[in-house]
Amino acid sequence: MPPAGFPMESLMTMSLKQFVSEKKLGLILRAFARKPEQVSDQVAMLEGVIDRALRNYVVSNGRRQHIPILVDIMVWADDRFSGQADYGSTASALRKEFCHIQNLRVTEVKHGDLFCGLLNYGVARQIRSGCDYTVIASKEAASYWNQETFDAMVEACCLGARATGVATNELAQSVLEGRLANTFCMWKNIDLVSVGGFDLRAAKPADDRSAFYMRGWDERQGDVYYQLAGVEEIIPLARLVETFGPCIAPIVPRGAGVQRYKVPDPVRDPELWRRHVAKMGTKYERQVALLSQIGKDLSFLKGGVMPTYRRIETAA
Repeated sequence: MPPAGFPMESLMTMSLKQFVSEKKLGLILRAFARKPEQVSDQVAMLEGVIDRALRNYVVSNGRRQHIPILVDIMVWADDRFSGQADYGSTASALRKEFCHIQNLRVTEVKHGDLFCGLLNYGVARQIRSGCDYTVIASKEAASYWNQETFDAMVEACCLGARATGVATNELAQSVLEGRLANTFCMWKNIDLVSVGGFDLRAAKPADDRSAFYMRGWDERQGDVYYQLAGVEEIIPLARLVETFGPCIAPIVPRGAGVQRYKVPDPVRDPELWRRHVAKMGTKYERQVALLSQIGKDLSFLKGGVMPTYRRIETAA
């Protein structure tokens, strides 16, 4: 959100009234449970972010207007990823749990990796349903979704952003430098698709025979290793900047209350905790490696931040 006194209205390519009346929003959430006892945790975290998302509105011409959101819960259920993807009954449990919500669909994705295939399928479904913009969010980041932050993301879209994402505390510097994360990110769907969607170079390999590992370090665990996969946002962000010029809008979290990413419990689920630590400890290396494959440096994304938002974060 621009600082006090900044003439935002003069820069808008679309008014808030236009956004509310003409644009349709979607939300994609990923889910999977490797064991039956993990389903309840999935349900609880999904409930948190869905409840927050469905309460959003926009103030236009002094009036509060509710913005309906089409929610797609995509359950990762590809049998090629045996022991990693869903164990088999999560989708039915979620359909039962959320049957009272009208604009919510639960889909088992049986052909596609967790990072790219699943999201490309989800975005395609949302476009088919008329969604102009789609938020991709982690259920673990529910505490970041509030009215103030949502307002800032909508304003960024009205200012012409093709992608706008929240600088969660755990990834703040990376996001502020243009490396948005699907932890909480809104995409303009037609533009995302026009540059190829989520590039399969970032897809999760089905097994180690085709995997390449990156090595990093974490102060809690020491050396960590993670497949060169994930950070699926990096290549399409670079392609958007290459095609449209600076069009990335990082958003500093707004609103009151403690906002934090909910990490796996190291006692209850040590396997997921180790995966999280390895993922965070190699994120920078994976971003660098994937961008280099298309001839780009991290500075290219930093230059892709919209000038308005560079000034905002510099001022902060």
